[in-house]
Amino acid sequence: MKNLISISSKLEIFPNEIFFEIFDRLLPSDLYQAFYGLNIRLNTVLNDSRMRFRDNISSFNSKEFRSYIQNILPQILNRLVSFTFGTYDTDEYQQASCFLHTYSIDLTHFQHLRTLVIIKMTISDVPIIQSAVIRLIHLVNLRLSVDSNDVGRLSVVNITNDLLLGSRLKHVKMDMCARIVFENINQISNIEQLSIVWCQLQELTHLLQYTPQLYTLKATISGLNDSQNWIESFPINFTQQYNLRLRSLKLVIDSILFDHLLLFLQQLTELRSLWLLLNHYEYMNVDKWENLFKSSLVKLDQLDLTIALMKPILPVQTILFSTPSLICEKFNTKFWFDRGWCAKLHEYDHCIRLIVLNNMISTIKRLKRQ
Repeated sequence: MKNLISISSKLEIFPNEIFFEIFDRLLPSDLYQAFYGLNIRLNTVLNDSRMRFRDNISSFNSKEFRSYIQNILPQILNRLVSFTFGTYDTDEYQQASCFLHTYSIDLTHFQHLRTLVIIKMTISDVPIIQSAVIRLIHLVNLRLSVDSNDVGRLSVVNITNDLLLGSRLKHVKMDMCARIVFENINQISNIEQLSIVWCQLQELTHLLQYTPQLYTLKATISGLNDSQNWIESFPINFTQQYNLRLRSLKLVIDSILFDHLLLFLQQLTELRSLWLLLNHYEYMNVDKWENLFKSSLVKLDQLDLTIALMKPILPVQTILFSTPSLICEKFNTKFWFDRGWCAKLHEYDHCIRLIVLNNMISTIKRLKRQ
């Protein structure tokens, strides 16, 4: 009994900052269940306005979620700095929908939020999120995903200025399972890292005009609605005109002509790292790649180029572009070796994959020469 009293008295003299450090490593739901109500001191620490919380409730079942919304969230809402909600398995219940509609939680009350992750919301929820995000003045990281069960073949997600204009917003990831449209974007954003699934090429070029601070871009992109109009309106000296600082680009390409992709890449003259996943025989044209790297992407150092083709390879393709094995040899000439890149051909039962990437040995030798 004396030992318990002694421990209790020692806890009483600890400064609040010690508790902050300890509690910072625990989830709020665990904290309040374990410590709230034990004594006045712990209650005071948990309710201290300086106390900040990080929480992820995506694994909660419906009963746990309901209890959390009713008992825990009201006490910590304006002190959360990182919050994740929504479930990956929406068969049991749709947590994001319950959060936004059943309980009508207003995200604008999360005034100290720096990271927000919403998993598997509906497309109709996107406008609600956009109008809230612009008012979260401390938000730095934003990640959104849409439930694929809510997406139709012609579904479109319209992104407005509100989503990207946060003064501190730097990192954004959007996995919408539907075409993302940026035509309503007309103000400069400060975001530095962006991930998109998916949009069309003309939408991406439009967005880049308003994201001069963008450093890293990952996107799944598809073809053009009006290729001729896009070609005619595409600015010359795109990077210089819009002061782009894009250094790292990762693209999954579907249904885009090689010449259109080249026109886009030729403008990104500051690129240092390029990762591409392509799925058409047309991209086997080694001469076009060499011309791109000689004339435009002269600063490129890191390359990861994958061309995946389904079998059988048609005779007309081998006539136009040669066989995959011979093409692989062309990707292994002095031009590629001098840049530290090498090609490998992987053949499977139903497909082939030609991969061009950095060769560590040649890269080390090149660096030593420099």
